[in-house]
Amino acid sequence: MKIKLDPTHIIETYPYLEVGSKTVGQNNAPEIFHRSLPIYKATYKESKADIDLLIITSDLQGITEVNGKQFLLGEKLPSFLKTLLEIEFSHCKKIGVVLCGDMYTSLIKRGSSGDVRKVWSEFNAHFNWVVGVAGNHDTFGNEKEKAQFEAQENIHLLHKTNVKIDGLKFGGISGIIGRPDKINRVDETDFLKSLTHLSKQDLDFILLHETPDFPLLTEIGNETIRKHLEQLPPTQVCCGHCHWENSLVQLPNQTQVLNVDSKVICMEIIS
Repeated sequence: MKIKLDPTHIIETYPYLEVGSKTVGQNNAPEIFHRSLPIYKATYKESKADIDLLIITSDLQGITEVNGKQFLLGEKLPSFLKTLLEIEFSHCKKIGVVLCGDMYTSLIKRGSSGDVRKVWSEFNAHFNWVVGVAGNHDTFGNEKEKAQFEAQENIHLLHKTNVKIDGLKFGGISGIIGRPDKINRVDETDFLKSLTHLSKQDLDFILLHETPDFPLLTEIGNETIRKHLEQLPPTQVCCGHCHWENSLVQLPNQTQVLNVDSKVICMEIIS
C-alpha cells in the first residue's frame, strides 16, 4: 500500500491571487502576486476501499476573482476540479476530499486567519465527503457553530481522532506545535503522544497540518515530528504548512510523507 506519484506530470493548473509584502520606506506594504495551483496525478493501492479517487490538498491560501467578486480559492476550486475529473478520470465516480489545513487568506494582510466552513462545504457539495484537519489559520465559527458544522453529514474534522470512510482509515491532528493557549496550537508532548497513538490504529493515512522536515532534499519543516515518525510503524502522512518542491518522500522506516502545500493531488485508489 504505497503512494505512487509522478512529480514531473502536472495535469492542469488553476490561477489565483496571493498576498505578499514589499518594503515601502520604513514600512511593509501588501503586494499581490498571480500564482498557478498545480494539479498532479497519483495512485494508492487498497483492495478494501470503496472509493475511486481522493483529492488531497492543503494551504489554499489564495483568492480567486469571478465577475469582479473575490472568493477564497477553496470556494471556487471544487467546481473546477469536478469538471477536470470528469475529463481526466471519467471512470472515477466516487470521490473523497482530504484537506490538510489553512484554507483561509486575505489580500489585505499575509498570514490572516478566518472562517473556512464555506471551503469545506463547497468540497462536500461537489464530492462524496470531506475529511481533514484544521491549519493554524483556520476557524470554524464560534463553539456552537463549529459543533453544528462538525455534525453535518459527510464532514469529518479530525483532531487526535480517527475515522473509517468507505474502507479507508484516516487519523489526524489539527493545528501546529506551539503554546496550547493559542488557537490551533498543540503542546509538543501532547502532539507526539497523539501521533504515537494514531500510528497504532492501522491507518491508511495520518493527516497533519504541520509537516516534518526532510533534510536529505533540503525540505523544511519540523525536525521533531520527522524524528518521531521515524520511530513509529510505517504509514502514509499527508501534510502541508511548509511548501516543498518534492511532494512525496520516504523516511528511513518506510513512512511516506506527501506534502500538498499549495498543490492538489488527484489520487486514484486502485483495488
